[in-house]
Amino acid sequence: MIKNRNSGVAAALAAIGATLLLAGCQTPAADTAEAEPDPRQGAEVRNICFQSQIRGWRNLDNRSVIVEVGVRDEYKLELVGTCQPNDAFTEIGLVSRGGGSCLQTGDQLVTDARYNDGSCSIRRIYEWNKDAKPAEGAPAPVN
Repeated sequence: MIKNRNSGVAAALAAIGATLLLAGCQTPAADTAEAEPDPRQGAEVRNICFQSQIRGWRNLDNRSVIVEVGVRDEYKLELVGTCQPNDAFTEIGLVSRGGGSCLQTGDQLVTDARYNDGSCSIRRIYEWNKDAKPAEGAPAPVN
């Protein structure tokens, strides 16, 4: 498991979880176009390979996390499934189908969430440039 550097207060997380639960019941408008990607998001990559471990992680939104690999490399993992990275209290786990030290689309991300099964699949992987200026309305960068 990978420790989160930004562990929150349990009560605040419970309130966020309740808000996300209610927000999940809303249906987006039919004319909603695909949002422009965040300027920090780089090229899509097939996999992430690493020497020994992923150093850390942080949630970006309720459908993606940023993982730190090596000294400077960061990647955005776009997720699909029932997990809610915002509900993960302190840890996530990444499970490679190949069993090696590479992650690819289809591999699993599991959380220590208490309100769902905490499992998602990696839908897409993108390079992440934390130093680029975020788009207006995007979550504030967490360094």
